[in-house]
Amino acid sequence: VDRLRDLVQNDQAPTGVFRIGVIQTVGDMVLLDTLQRLNAAFPGLHTEVASGWGAQLLERVANAEIDAAVALFPATKVLPEGLVGRALGRLELVVVAKKGSMPRRSYKLRELYDVGWVLNPDGCGFRAGLARTLAQQGLSFKLNLETFGTDLQLGLVANGAGLGLMPLPILERSRHLAQLDIINVSDFKPQLDIWLIQAQLPGPVQHAIDFVGQEVERAFAGPVAVVQKVR
Repeated sequence: VDRLRDLVQNDQAPTGVFRIGVIQTVGDMVLLDTLQRLNAAFPGLHTEVASGWGAQLLERVANAEIDAAVALFPATKVLPEGLVGRALGRLELVVVAKKGSMPRRSYKLRELYDVGWVLNPDGCGFRAGLARTLAQQGLSFKLNLETFGTDLQLGLVANGAGLGLMPLPILERSRHLAQLDIINVSDFKPQLDIWLIQAQLPGPVQHAIDFVGQEVERAFAGPVAVVQKVR
């Protein structure tokens, strides 16, 4: 333990293999630029990136299969023993629909059932949170389509395939933005924190973990675009 702490505390650049897990939702936004900067900052480091749902990445950190993970969890998330995490930012999730298809100023979840949803396959935290909220209200879950890929989901929603549930920063950057409206759902206001999770004891790639954390935090602290909301 003392040797590992000394490695972290010294200003030595990490070398060897750095294994990082990044949930796709975050990776789509920041991974390319982050990897370029990471490689420039630590040229002696070989970075391996894994993707998956947050729970899968958390398990892989706990099993020491990867060094750290960037994932989305509620602020109240309790981590397994031996792991530590810190919040890098917060994502607001918004309900989106084909532009002009839902003109009312506000809706409740029970009023959206007939429209149905376009969501990630089972295992997605967004989908699980929506399903829990519906169940708590005694409502059933109508899934029109399930598919990977935020761009594909937003394109399907823009074509009228159903409602989407999307992080606001991803919607702001989408090529489909002009064909979509944000729907105000008065009884559903989900938010998730962006977590950086690692082993409690620092390892020889701690500088690289911290670098990724700073890059993700910086990316999600950027300016907010103007998005059309239904009035």
